Formats: sequence, structure tokens, C-alpha cells
Amino acid sequence: MTGLRRCEPLALKWSSEIHELTGPQSEDMDGVAREYSDALNREVAYADIPPEDWERGLKKAGLPEHLTRHLLTMAELNRAGRYDRMADGVERVTGRPAMSIREFVSLHANEFGGRRSERSPD
Repeated sequence: MTGLRRCEPLALKWSSEIHELTGPQSEDMDGVAREYSDALNREVAYADIPPEDWERGLKKAGLPEHLTRHLLTMAELNRAGRYDRMADGVERVTGRPAMSIREFVSLHANEFGGRRSERSPD
């Protein structure tokens, strides 16, 4: 059975409801960078890139216009604190508590450039 087919019953069950999906804690972008750093045993820093510069970079990378607009809107909402909230949607939908950013990145470290075996002292 494909992953998509396994998800179909879940999608039908929850398709008529809205669920806010958040992690187990709210974090600012510096906190997110710390979670990545801890999970990957290497320094990851947040850089607040001006929207105009990021838009140019996204367009240069060849992203479709609708995706560029979506990402810029999400970044603007994040800067305004609109994602600073907690909800139990993950647990209500999956039956399992939401995982932390650190846990997710640890589980998928190779997708983020791998984990260093030892972290050098700061």
C-alpha cells in the first residue's frame, strides 16, 4: 500500500475540519536555529533577510510566482508574530504528540546536510 493510499482514510476523516498544526512549543527564529544547531551538532544561525532580497533570490532560483508569493507572505506573517501560537491539532489528528524541531531535524539529519560527530566548543 502506498503512503498516499494509507493517508486517504485519515484525509477523509478530517477533511471537513480545520486543524492548526504546531509543534510542542512556540519559538522565534533564533530558537529554531538553536534547535537545528543542537540536532546537527553544528552552528546554524538565523539571518533576517530583507523581503526584497529574499524575493530576488527565490525568483533567481526559478520558483514559480505563486510559491514565491506564498513564501514571502508566510515570512511576513512570521515577522509579525502571527505563527506564535500553540495548538493540539497534531495529537488530535495523529493520536501522537507533536515532535519538537530538534527531534524532527535529528530524524532527518541527512536531509539537512548531515550531523557532525562532535560539536566544536563555541
